[in-house]
Amino acid sequence: MKDDALYVRRPLFDGGLLVTCLLLALVLLGVWQSGHWQSGFMPAQTISRYLPAVFWESMTTLGDARVQLALLLPFCLRYPRVFWALFLGALLAGAISRGFKMAVPLPRPAAVLDVAEITIIGAKLTAHSFPSGHTVSAFSFVVPWLALLGWRALPIVAIAALTGFSRVAVGAHWPVDVVAGAMIGLLGGWLGLHLSRHFRWGTGVGAHWFLMTISAIAVATLPFDGQGYPGSLGWRIAACLWGLLGVVAVYLVPLRKQGWAGVNRNLAALASMRRPSSGGVAP
Repeated sequence: MKDDALYVRRPLFDGGLLVTCLLLALVLLGVWQSGHWQSGFMPAQTISRYLPAVFWESMTTLGDARVQLALLLPFCLRYPRVFWALFLGALLAGAISRGFKMAVPLPRPAAVLDVAEITIIGAKLTAHSFPSGHTVSAFSFVVPWLALLGWRALPIVAIAALTGFSRVAVGAHWPVDVVAGAMIGLLGGWLGLHLSRHFRWGTGVGAHWFLMTISAIAVATLPFDGQGYPGSLGWRIAACLWGLLGVVAVYLVPLRKQGWAGVNRNLAALASMRRPSSGGVAP
């Protein structure tokens, strides 16, 4: 297992992430008070036109939790703590996002602007714009990797930011939705990370296999459900194959060769570890 350091307490990391969330919240407050919640949409769309629509369709699917699970599945057994923290973070961030979508009935660009003057890639969406759920998902995915890898996780942050930008490029969201999605994703991911350190159920052998199984089932639906982005089919098939072949290689083949006890040796050892003391790493 390569993620022992995930349980190290890092006050600077926590402080930096929460300050980032606060700054994003202040940006949102300023935009809301000014009433210019459409700001930045047209310039962002103009920039996005330098790249083909299929690129933005593929990028926007990176905000689909199933794609994230597909990319992660071959590494879940090596990073079980990260897998559990990501799961909790996604659930918490998703719940916060859903609450805002219900409470803030912001229309999407296609419901406000003349569709002849903007670029719409994929399905035409009109309601529940705030926040961007794809951006929430992308940034909640970032947090455990940042906590574990530090600056080496910056490429993942850049991809998350590009995923957020893609939501404007496809005409599904305003920039303010993306800012809110980044804030909620970071906050939900941080809460999930801290919860995973105290609530260890997901790192147990049975729980891990259960979460892996439902993740694999979700990943298997990728070729059949593009969520309104048919141009991403090739990318979705590739992600699906990567994830499911990873399950075969990492879980099923070792299970056949080593048996249940053999393939789960590291998970069983992790489950037997006692709760880490403050300021240290789990023994």
